[in-house]
Amino acid sequence: MKHILLLFVFSLLIVGCNTKNKKKTTETTDKKSELLEQKEKTLLSGDYSSLLIDYQCDINISEVARILEVVETDLSLSDYQRPGKCDFNLEGFGKNTLGGGSGISWGPVPTSKAQNKKEITSYLERKKEGLTIMGMDIQLAETGDSYLAYQPAHGRILIYNENY
Repeated sequence: MKHILLLFVFSLLIVGCNTKNKKKTTETTDKKSELLEQKEKTLLSGDYSSLLIDYQCDINISEVARILEVVETDLSLSDYQRPGKCDFNLEGFGKNTLGGGSGISWGPVPTSKAQNKKEITSYLERKKEGLTIMGMDIQLAETGDSYLAYQPAHGRILIYNENY
């Protein structure tokens, strides 16, 4: 399960980091809005109530290296480990603010159903208005019950679900 979740997060990160700008026609935007509305009507109801509860990082450098398809020597544990998070440094993909490798981290962030709903609504309203702030975007996940919010300026992908 941890490998699938990690692979999913990194796949989304790679997709979210794509910064190519493409012009969209009104027709295409309307079509996507219709598809989004149809998907929202047919939401799945997954049970995520126990996902990442008391999460502890239980993946090692060799497993992360294999998933990212990099050599193990390019990865190291971050000097700034946080409880309930996985924190690694990755060499060869740019420098962090301290001059070290790029930081990679994941883990749960406490929030509420009301805050999730507010965030989703805010993203969707901006998207509908065609307003883009620092490349931020949102889309319905393939599962149909969660949204993936992209924050490329921060290098983040957030998974929002109104029910959890």
